[in-house]
Amino acid sequence: MRPFLFRTTKRGNFLRYLPNQDQKSVEILPKEIVLAYEGLDGSLMESRIQFDSFQPQEIQGYTAIWRLDLAAHESRTIGYRIHLFTNNCPTSIVSVPETFAQAKTEELLEEKLWTEQITKIQTDNKSLNRVIDRAMQDIYLLRQTSEKYNFLSAGVPWFSTLFGRDSLISASQTLVLDPTIARDTLSLLAHFQGKVDNEWQDEQKGKILHEIRLGEMARCHEVPHTPYYGTVDATPLWLMLYAEYYAWTADQPTLDQLWSNALSAMAWIDRNCQETGYLRYHRSSENGLLNQGWKDSENCIVNSKGEIAEGAIALCEVQGYVYAAKIRMSELAEKRKLFDLAELWRSQAQDLKRRFNQDFWMPDQDYCALALDGVGKQVDGIASNAGHCLNLGIFDYEKALSVAARLNAPDMFNGWGIRTLSNLSPAYNPMGYHIGSVWPHDNSLIAIGMRSHSLVKQSLRIAQGLIDMTIAQPYHRPPELLCGYEHDGFSLPVQYPVACSPQAWATGSIFQLIAVMVNFVPDAPNNQLRILDPCLLNSINRLSIQNLRIGQTLLDLEFERSGDTTACRVNKKRGNVRVIIEA
Repeated sequence: MRPFLFRTTKRGNFLRYLPNQDQKSVEILPKEIVLAYEGLDGSLMESRIQFDSFQPQEIQGYTAIWRLDLAAHESRTIGYRIHLFTNNCPTSIVSVPETFAQAKTEELLEEKLWTEQITKIQTDNKSLNRVIDRAMQDIYLLRQTSEKYNFLSAGVPWFSTLFGRDSLISASQTLVLDPTIARDTLSLLAHFQGKVDNEWQDEQKGKILHEIRLGEMARCHEVPHTPYYGTVDATPLWLMLYAEYYAWTADQPTLDQLWSNALSAMAWIDRNCQETGYLRYHRSSENGLLNQGWKDSENCIVNSKGEIAEGAIALCEVQGYVYAAKIRMSELAEKRKLFDLAELWRSQAQDLKRRFNQDFWMPDQDYCALALDGVGKQVDGIASNAGHCLNLGIFDYEKALSVAARLNAPDMFNGWGIRTLSNLSPAYNPMGYHIGSVWPHDNSLIAIGMRSHSLVKQSLRIAQGLIDMTIAQPYHRPPELLCGYEHDGFSLPVQYPVACSPQAWATGSIFQLIAVMVNFVPDAPNNQLRILDPCLLNSINRLSIQNLRIGQTLLDLEFERSGDTTACRVNKKRGNVRVIIEA
């Protein structure tokens, strides 16, 4: 994801507060400073700063002045509140507390209530516990509310808003922690689902948005983010999460409520696959994104010569998302006794798999092409994208193993994680946003995929590298991305200069790495949880998971490693889910 950068020759007006001319004394001094701005669209935005506890003796313009005479060890408290107003109405639906103590109490209570209902994860490794605890706190901090739904904003500071792809992937990553995030994310994105064809916003009926912005540039239509729909993968990712959420919760009301949205999303995919059989993207909006997959910088879709692909692009991982969406939706259609529809989607998925393994496979590289370009030619760059397909079932088995092996080769794996692009590529840049850097979420998805093919050692290698990298970060927090320089065993990971921190899907990767170890397969509709061959990292011996929610059942599980074997036991169960542990 990339921020939009626009320059404009004019903006709105900063407004100055004019005091009442009858005011003559300090006693009737205003108790607030007002910072006001009138936007180009005529909207009046104000920050009203009010003082309590101890009023300032003087206000000069936008400066409050206190004159203090303090004895030894004496203290005075200066308090203030900031009220945000838009067009003379409170900007926030949450009222501003009267005092700092009240604000702190309300915040601690809200966090306590959330913490009590989520899953608790602890190990016998103190450093890893700090990483997990920080990730839990950051998920809480990244939550935002829109249309009464809670979702995870993509990242601070550049992407503090609702995204399609990012919010969906992070909601999937945190199903083990709090499945209500997934429910609300699905519902909110369904609320904004495309309804008409609009080239300026890249909107189409049934399409899931890319990003929404509410600032002045969006209100003045200088950028198309109101919302903007320029993403090729958010729609199949929405369908994947829709099915995955149901597997974790058996939430029939939400499934029923969003079924028409699911049908509309699938219809959008089918319409866009008609011409070539593959889901492709091509920019319509003049101010939109040139590339519309998760790697959306302008120089990232490159061939083996480092040349940028042109035309309508069909990314390999997007076809994997479509395949998974078709398979999972066919299962849901069967539950609704829509057998013809289920068979249609299953047949389409199998046809896509057959064509994909033929059209995207590069026999000379024994690897999957990054994409097909506008004329259907393979974009033969060696990139991490194919790793997303490992967990989706679209690869033939032997091809999946070849992809996994290539991703673990030295030109891709740098010791901390897998690079976005091979360091053998002419386009490789270890500081490039998508052409050589290492992204935690990219790696966690690849690790899950390797685990699904019983490549335990390889998946745990990625998990350990990411955890070691995170432990070395300030605050034990995984960044959005890091530079792709080799881990030599001595130096620290090289920071990417403007990476978001915290960032939702980087934070969510911590919980996905836990999933790599425990290997849960939830099936709440059939009242069971399968745990397939759990395996802890060598750096930990015990892992405790408490308050895990599968459907209406709460579970406390304990994992313990002895050599190469990890045992699991159910310490507590409140409900009737069957726990099946398979070695």
